[in-house]
Amino acid sequence: MRPVVLQRLAAPSRVLPLFLLLAGCSALDLGAKPAARGVNYAVLINGGGRPRINFQSHLTHVRGFVEILETYGVDRENIVIFSGDGSDPGADLATREVNEEEDFWLLTKRAQQVLRPQIEYVDSKVEGYELQPAKRDTIERWFTDNARKFQPGDTLFFYVTDHGEINKDDLTDNTIVLWKETMSVSELREIFSRLPSGLRTVMLMSQCFSGSFASLAMGGRDVCGYFASSADRPAYGCYPENRGVDGVGHSHHFLNGLDELGTLQRAQDHVLVFDDSPDVPHVSSDVYLRRLLQDQAGERNFEDVVDEHLAIAWRDRGKWESDIRLLDRIGQAYGVFSPRSLAELRKQTEVLPKVSKQLSTYADRWNEALDSVRQQNLNSFLEQNEEWAERLSPTELKESTPTERTELASELLRQLAPFARADAARMARMELLRQRADDAGAAAYRMEVRLGVLLRMHNLLTSIAGRVYLEESATDWQRQEYDRLYECENLELVAVDAEASTWSLFASPEPAREDIADPEPFPRLDDDQKLVETVMPAWMGIRYRPPTEEQQEREKRKPGAVTVMTVYPESAAGKAGLRVGDVILGPPDAPFEEPNQVREWTMQREIGEPAPLRVKRDDEVLELTLLPDPFPIEMPKLPGPPKKGSAAPKLDLEPYRGKATLSSSKPTLLFFWATWCGPCKFALPELLETARRENLDVIAITDENAETLDKFFEKFDEPFPKRVARDPLRQAFQQYGVSGTPTFVLIDTAGVVQYYETGYNAKVGLKLP
Repeated sequence: MRPVVLQRLAAPSRVLPLFLLLAGCSALDLGAKPAARGVNYAVLINGGGRPRINFQSHLTHVRGFVEILETYGVDRENIVIFSGDGSDPGADLATREVNEEEDFWLLTKRAQQVLRPQIEYVDSKVEGYELQPAKRDTIERWFTDNARKFQPGDTLFFYVTDHGEINKDDLTDNTIVLWKETMSVSELREIFSRLPSGLRTVMLMSQCFSGSFASLAMGGRDVCGYFASSADRPAYGCYPENRGVDGVGHSHHFLNGLDELGTLQRAQDHVLVFDDSPDVPHVSSDVYLRRLLQDQAGERNFEDVVDEHLAIAWRDRGKWESDIRLLDRIGQAYGVFSPRSLAELRKQTEVLPKVSKQLSTYADRWNEALDSVRQQNLNSFLEQNEEWAERLSPTELKESTPTERTELASELLRQLAPFARADAARMARMELLRQRADDAGAAAYRMEVRLGVLLRMHNLLTSIAGRVYLEESATDWQRQEYDRLYECENLELVAVDAEASTWSLFASPEPAREDIADPEPFPRLDDDQKLVETVMPAWMGIRYRPPTEEQQEREKRKPGAVTVMTVYPESAAGKAGLRVGDVILGPPDAPFEEPNQVREWTMQREIGEPAPLRVKRDDEVLELTLLPDPFPIEMPKLPGPPKKGSAAPKLDLEPYRGKATLSSSKPTLLFFWATWCGPCKFALPELLETARRENLDVIAITDENAETLDKFFEKFDEPFPKRVARDPLRQAFQQYGVSGTPTFVLIDTAGVVQYYETGYNAKVGLKLP
């Protein structure tokens, strides 16, 4: 194995743009040996946290980086890996095989969770290395034991591929997740402070909120770094799969770029173009330049100050050609325009999160509709194949192994898929819903990525402005500090052939590639914005309840004939004349057959186009005309709880036992409850004692049907309020803003609310006035 040196490139001239300097290293004499060959060290950390979140992808990145370091000749004895529980043979790594069943999507969401390949836990291993536990004391001990080995001119890689946690109280002191503990910026600063002078430490951090650690590079020591994202943003690329889910996130793309191109700065450029996740990769010198401009801005608007410096830069665009080309490449890759000022970015930076949320909401709604149809398909299959109902029962599945579940899924799909395709109409419905959900979900994610891309461009433009500031206004010390950071970051892997007494820039016999084809571009942003109209579901504006089996039998109702429980204010349903209690039968020529078919039917209507709908009101069948609205991103607000001192909403209840009206002779305590509600039952003794002591009437109100109440009171032999009422349409629940059970509302004889409380705590009790 050839010895290797991580060669420092020449310090940059302050007047030349950063990315031009990357290619122009005239101070480097390629015909002579380097003056010093520093021994290189690498500290690789995958803390993992705990087995459940210690994902395979992290260890894959560690192995990939080790392979690169070894390819360039770094001695194994100089590479240390802190991963999970270290060499402990216990299983500490979460792995999962990729699901390769083509028809797996036909299963309901719940069935997919049960039958997909399950996470299995194995022992972390990297061939040829004894892993060390990722604990603070172990890491500190390694630095203490090895500090004497470091010599001036040596370079230490400090690589983290792991989870990170945000410190919301201090974004400059976020943490790296280690094994069942964390390490903060301040704790790592203490370790670095004990390193010998002249040792260059280059951080490469891919964990969430990693930008916080850029502050370690601001202390004047020879420390710098590359970071997956800013201090306030997560990073992407964590997954437990063994194979098939590659190519995600900062570490993957940075290591690919480093392997292909040989220098950290070229790898950084590669990441900015190729990392198709919402990451915002940046370097320590970016952070330093931003701080300089923030200090200069003072009370002024920061973006205005940056744009003023950019205006100076664009007086000589040829000087910044490399930067402009990089901006253009990023824009082309992600379907956005290439900006020349922060003002140009501002509008899209504000719009993208809203559009992403909109598309995510649509994707969720389409997936919900799809899952309802899949459930009906599965129910029909199980009715005709009773043996499968037994095999898929919770008891059977609980006793099966992960491997047995995977085999069970394959066997099930071999029968379920032909069954589904035999019903061409239902299959067409599922395929359409799936396509809408996939289109909306993919576009929503692209919007997230684009927001990250715009923030990358924001950093690049700020960096250009910062370098203009260095030329125009900076002090000598500020320029020297930037030169220090730039030189530290400008690290090039250099393999040395000791026998031939010659050396080359790269270990590979081929030169570094600078002509890697750009990734397949995203659709243009305006095309994705047009897609919003295609995937936007229509909305009626109701809540509904499917009929129970008893209602279907008694009232001769189809499963799809749902009861309207809520009509949202100013909704299409309200404008069409729908009322609470109406039973929706379906369009005149196609009555709804399935419990949630009304939702699917509504979502596929043309927005604003008339859609006839038959409803049953009491004993009369009416035909209403619906003009569907666009689906709202946030649901209209329904009435909240009545305030103390306000008039009590009108009660319209069905008596189950006793009267269901407010008393005129003494206060009434409304007790909203449910037969399944444990806290409701715990509250009964105090509730009844309070009613006796304070001379209150109590009405116990539930939305459950009479049959359920009959069964409950057959078995429940504890004291209970004498008056019990039903609210089958949940009108009282809504008018009183009941968000949970139990809820207690005290109304005086004048019909005024005197007390309102949700929940029950025996230690606190009922605090009636």
